Amino acid sequence: MPRFALTTPVFRFRALTTLSGRASLGGDRETLVACFQLGRLCAGILPPYELSREQVLERTENTKQWLSSLAIPSGIRSTAFGIFGALSGFDRERCVIAFADLVKAASAQLDEASRAELTALMQELSASPAMGHARHTVTQSQPS
Repeated sequence: MPRFALTTPVFRFRALTTLSGRASLGGDRETLVACFQLGRLCAGILPPYELSREQVLERTENTKQWLSSLAIPSGIRSTAFGIFGALSGFDRERCVIAFADLVKAASAQLDEASRAELTALMQELSASPAMGHARHTVTQSQPS
């Protein structure tokens, strides 16, 4: 490929967004859109994005407020808040567990392809190194 050529971008959640676009208005669609947004939030802590702790916390807080306004079942809402807790603590293992709970809770709305996209995200989260260690270094000057 020539050095000036652009690579084709890969969209991580194609099946999930297609499914949410086809879903009926109301709880089913809002559940799928919530899964999509939470997936994007979790994907933000992985390469190549690796958002800083401050960015993750800000986005988590904004997503909490947004999610509170949706008409989704309480089981979906409570599992989503588990993901927020995991992200706030920068704990990838808790993210995987909470996201697995979300996929189970939303199983009636998710199809096989969208479930596979979310499962791939969980596998990436569990395979990646601990969050935040490379992003937060403190340098101190030596007293003279």
